[in-house]
Amino acid sequence: MLTLKNITVAFGDNVVLEDLTLNAGEGQIIGVVAPNGMGKTTMFNVISNYVKPNEGEVIFFGKDKYGTEKDELKIRHHLAFMPEQRDLFHQLSGVDHLKLYANMWQKTDEHVEQIIEDLNMGYYVKDKVYTYSLGMRQRLCFAMMLAANTPIMLMDEVMNGLDVSNVILITEHLERLRAENKLIFIASHLLDNLDLYADRVLFLRDRKIIHDKKREEESELYLKVPLVTEEYESVKVVHSLPDSHLYIANRLLAIPLEDIKEDQHEWIERFMPYASENITIGPLGTHEQYERYYYDTF
Repeated sequence: MLTLKNITVAFGDNVVLEDLTLNAGEGQIIGVVAPNGMGKTTMFNVISNYVKPNEGEVIFFGKDKYGTEKDELKIRHHLAFMPEQRDLFHQLSGVDHLKLYANMWQKTDEHVEQIIEDLNMGYYVKDKVYTYSLGMRQRLCFAMMLAANTPIMLMDEVMNGLDVSNVILITEHLERLRAENKLIFIASHLLDNLDLYADRVLFLRDRKIIHDKKREEESELYLKVPLVTEEYESVKVVHSLPDSHLYIANRLLAIPLEDIKEDQHEWIERFMPYASENITIGPLGTHEQYERYYYDTF
């Protein structure tokens, strides 16, 4: 559905993306994570044609790519970028915004009422936006994406300002969109939430994608032991840790289970004096991977 092929973007001497390649198909939710300044926004802007790459191509549906004005208009019908709260018109109502987005993407507004009902917006959606709380505005921004109803959706911090009940509500709708074969990119700092619904999580660093965490391929299990630095240094002296072990963010020792499969119980017993109630076995979550790749940038 979407291919980024050898994308390089530079602003003067500042290279933001370099030879970045990505293939993404329909029916996927793809998280994009990295500290600020690593290229998330630039990648989104390249996909949506707000930024032209210095090198490389953006290809839709295996054939359409940026070129003539006609091509760009055609692509616009396939893709919508979630508005930011600052983009909202304070003197217009939520209903006005939903109808505006539906019309902009050449959809009828017949489904607007259903969107309002599904997102529990009926009690405020006819009021002017300047009266809305942070959470109300965020729900409206997400609802506008539903009104556009494009095959490809780009969302930045979609859960920003939402309470727990609305995070659950939006998550349910994201899963519905996936079932409708939408391709959804979500940039987010709510890492544990991404684990609930993202099929893939892309980690950006050094101007490219350094890790593509795919849920269906996350089969490697780790013995995970919380250890402060002093404990970790002590363990290294007393026990011969496998070369494959990770020590993440000065707080977590992670040993691939495959490398200690013959004596797992012995290893667990070794760590009981340090963290008897907190030893776990499982794959590395997005939060743990994030700390693994970016701890030195905090």
